[in-house]
Amino acid sequence: MKKRLDSNFKNMVLASCVITLFSALSVAGINALTAERLDKVRLQNQLAAIRDVLPPFDNNPMEECDTLRTANEEVLVLFPASLEGERVGTAVKTFSNEGYSGRILLMVGFTTDGAIYNYTVLEHKETPGLGSKMNVWFAGGNKGDVTGKIPGSKGLRVSKDGGEIDAITAATVSSRAFLSAVNRASRALNGNVDATSGATGIETDAASGATSVEEEAASSATSVETDATSGATSVKTEAAPDTTKVATDATSGATSVEKSLPVKR
Repeated sequence: MKKRLDSNFKNMVLASCVITLFSALSVAGINALTAERLDKVRLQNQLAAIRDVLPPFDNNPMEECDTLRTANEEVLVLFPASLEGERVGTAVKTFSNEGYSGRILLMVGFTTDGAIYNYTVLEHKETPGLGSKMNVWFAGGNKGDVTGKIPGSKGLRVSKDGGEIDAITAATVSSRAFLSAVNRASRALNGNVDATSGATGIETDAASGATSVEEEAASSATSVETDATSGATSVKTEAAPDTTKVATDATSGATSVEKSLPVKR
């Protein structure tokens, strides 16, 4: 009886091990097939995004791409495009971590003179109906159109920061983040990925200016308050001696009058 129980237990353990191994291999196989398919779809989408932001080309930009890394190990990828052996532009996969709800990923296409040809938003978490309008707001013919513009060393800025780009209505933060990503892509064309963006610089200057104004206002208010207090104290101090003097003079006068009165006998 004991031998039979031992035998059944061993068979159960063996069966469990076989089932577990089979399940693990099945899951691993499915994951491998799924990952491969997802990678293929991702590459197809990336190629479609490159085609959307550049003039026609006949090479495979993904085979000739160049990767740049920032000091924080953030990655930008440059995809050069050519037609019949002649360069027609470069698509740059760029980013900004300054969005209202976090990271923004863009694909921005530039012509050979550094002008923006087109762009597409790859990823964002901005507010629907507000920041999410960046998908079309900055496209050709729309209110915040950036196509044809050359960011250059100064970068593009929203009009609120002294620039020429109309920000998305009620979504200035998202607009600044978008332009920050575009400016970073433009600088990447020259291999410079860590320079401070123009939009960020304006925000810093504006904040500094506001702080300075607030400090000056507070200082002025304190000065006025101090002067007012000092003046009031001075008035009280000056008034006090006069009052004392009057009282003293009055007492002195009364005494003098009493002394001058005749004494009745």
